[in-house]
Amino acid sequence: SLLSSRYLNYNIRNLFSTTAATNQAESNSGDIKKNGVFDKIAFIGAGKMAEAMISPLITSSVQSPTAISIFDVSTNVTNHILSLYPNITIAQSIPDCITDADLIVMAVKPQNLPKVYAEIKNTDANAVRKDATLLSIVAGKSISNFVSGSGIEKVARSMPNTPAQIGKGVTVWSCTDNITVEEREKIKKVLNTFGKSVGTYDP
Repeated sequence: SLLSSRYLNYNIRNLFSTTAATNQAESNSGDIKKNGVFDKIAFIGAGKMAEAMISPLITSSVQSPTAISIFDVSTNVTNHILSLYPNITIAQSIPDCITDADLIVMAVKPQNLPKVYAEIKNTDANAVRKDATLLSIVAGKSISNFVSGSGIEKVARSMPNTPAQIGKGVTVWSCTDNITVEEREKIKKVLNTFGKSVGTYDP
C-alpha cells in the first residue's frame, strides 16, 4: 500500500541518517579532503547495492556528490540516482565514468563483466589513473579475475550482505598486496558507511 511504502522509505532514510551520524566523527578526522576520501569515485553499475553505497557516502560526508560519477545502461536507474543527488555526474560511457577516478566500484551482474572489461581496456591509457583501485561488489568472482580482466593492478574484492541496503551491513573484503595501508584505510571508510567491514587482506 502507499502508506506502507512511505513507512518503509521513512525507515530506510532514518537508518541511513543514523549510519551517517555514527560515521560523522570519522568523516571529520581531518584526512578527508574537499572532494572526499577519494578524488573521484566511479560506479560502474548503479543498482540497489550501488545506491546503498552512494547514499551513505554522501549523507555521512565521506564523499562529495560532485566527486562521484556513475554509469548504468539503464537511464531509469541513472535518472533515479540523479533525482536523489542532483550533483552527481552521470557518465555517458564507462571510459567517461572512470577517467581520473582513483576508486572504481564494480557493481554489475557477473555475466556483464566481459563487456565491462572490454570497455575499461578500451579507455585511453592516460585517462585511467596509475594509482586507481578497483573495488568489486560483484559476487562469485576472484581478485585474479578482476586483475586480468580489467588490467587494473590494484583490486579489492568485497562481499556486502543484504542488510547493507539499509545501512546495517557486514562486509568482508580482501585486496591485492600492492594496496597500501593508507589506501586500505580509505577503502574501509567507504565500506563502513553502510555498516561494518572486516578486512582479511588475503588475495
